[in-house]
Amino acid sequence: MGQVTFDFTGCRFVVTGASSGMGCAIARELALAGADVLAVARREEKLRILQAEFPERITIAAVDVCDKEKVGEAVCNFVQAKGKLNGGIHAAGILGITPLKQHDSKMARKIMDVSFWAGMDFLQICTKAAVSEKGASYVLFSSVDAIAGEKGKFAYSSAKMAVNSAVKSIAKEIARRGQRVNSILPGWVQTNMTKEAAELTDMASIMERELLGVGKPEDVTGQVLFLLSDRATWITGTNVVVDGGYLA
Repeated sequence: MGQVTFDFTGCRFVVTGASSGMGCAIARELALAGADVLAVARREEKLRILQAEFPERITIAAVDVCDKEKVGEAVCNFVQAKGKLNGGIHAAGILGITPLKQHDSKMARKIMDVSFWAGMDFLQICTKAAVSEKGASYVLFSSVDAIAGEKGKFAYSSAKMAVNSAVKSIAKEIARRGQRVNSILPGWVQTNMTKEAAELTDMASIMERELLGVGKPEDVTGQVLFLLSDRATWITGTNVVVDGGYLA
């Protein structure tokens, strides 16, 4: 079977949620493909471990993605040092169980802030002409939960559906500069976040619906890199499902 490889030599990307899970996997693959990467997350110690793997490729910024001013400063500093962006990925997110009868409203709002509003701020910062190249590509992480609406996850599902709707609208705004934005909807992927969630989830039901089994980060990162590449220049405003058959 033929293998797909990507060459992002000379390209520059920002990845949020880069200290673990999908964000870390994407930052690592971009660096391996020759890109310069700004890795953004709160946990500096985790970011330094990632940076140590690719000291010439990865720049880190230990900031909260909900702090728009700090994220903006980190992006501007990166652009001044490396050049304008060719794209970015908002992979930051939190998963919490929020049953209607006893949900924690603070948790519910935090889920929306991290997954949705921080993503909108991210796009506002990165798509500016002074920051981003023409033709830049952006990917926001959604989830199959946006469509499946699993029990006890109304806040998470709502935040991810908001992402899906937003990219369709924003795609129309940024297309004038050839810029693109899409969302990616992973199924159940093995990450630290899903390990914690598994304790509160009916895993038997999950396993039954995952026709190809529980996924690994690399099962999703290939699709993300494709959307960032010049082979996807005619794809924008789309919600791409990569779920091992979960929604089949």
